[in-house]
Amino acid sequence: MLKNINELGPREAEFISVFASKGKKFFTTKEAIEFWKNIKLTKKKLSVLQRKGWIDRIERGKYLVIPLEAGPQRQWSEHPFLIAGMLAEPACIAYWSAIHFWNWTEQMPRITYVQTTQRKNRKSKKIMGIQYEIVTVPRWKFYGHIKQWQGDASFLITDKEKTLIDCSDDPKRSGGIEELYKAVKNAAPEIDFNKLDSYVTRFKNGAVKKRLGYLFENVHSKLDKTASTVLKRWSTELSAGINPLSTEAPLKGKISTRWHLRINVDI
Repeated sequence: MLKNINELGPREAEFISVFASKGKKFFTTKEAIEFWKNIKLTKKKLSVLQRKGWIDRIERGKYLVIPLEAGPQRQWSEHPFLIAGMLAEPACIAYWSAIHFWNWTEQMPRITYVQTTQRKNRKSKKIMGIQYEIVTVPRWKFYGHIKQWQGDASFLITDKEKTLIDCSDDPKRSGGIEELYKAVKNAAPEIDFNKLDSYVTRFKNGAVKKRLGYLFENVHSKLDKTASTVLKRWSTELSAGINPLSTEAPLKGKISTRWHLRINVDI
């Protein structure tokens, strides 16, 4: 059945226009109650508006406003990075999703990865056909973010240097060591090695320094003076023990004594 703006009652149209006029794509149940002034009526109206195709429920207590541009059939798919920002507080796009955003891989991840310090009961959910994974990290891991824009709405994403660190910390959520290899290869001309160095110093997982150091030296035959100086110092500051290059492959293969790393995959 085709739907149009005339299907909305005057108050329903006013409710939608309140958010549309402010450029707000999302709203909460609390905001809806402030408009309708009654909890029972609010629940009824939200159900009606969702059925008519003017809003969509993102998760409990959070809704997306479907814009007029969706047309008479009310078909709409919002950018996943904007929806991600509604799934946790704070929320930041990270891991493989960030690698793809920075154009370091041609592979489109099937999952949108959302990093947060908030504990969530549901770590994985599917919204509008897109799969999301919410990754809760300790506060000491949550830094290095930059604001980016999609149309007139913004989202947070890990900057280039922090993206490499997070992916080295958790290669599995980065598409595997092969994707990290490609990211390191493409990122080298773009990143600030002094910033990368300061970020690594703050990070408490010693395997990050080992993986990045090994990959940068083996992917690039020539690095500038700053990069070479940073990597040389890293090689003298490594944590004790041998870490695997890949966290998914069997623990076998040669050991890089320079980087205290077991090379358990062929890249």
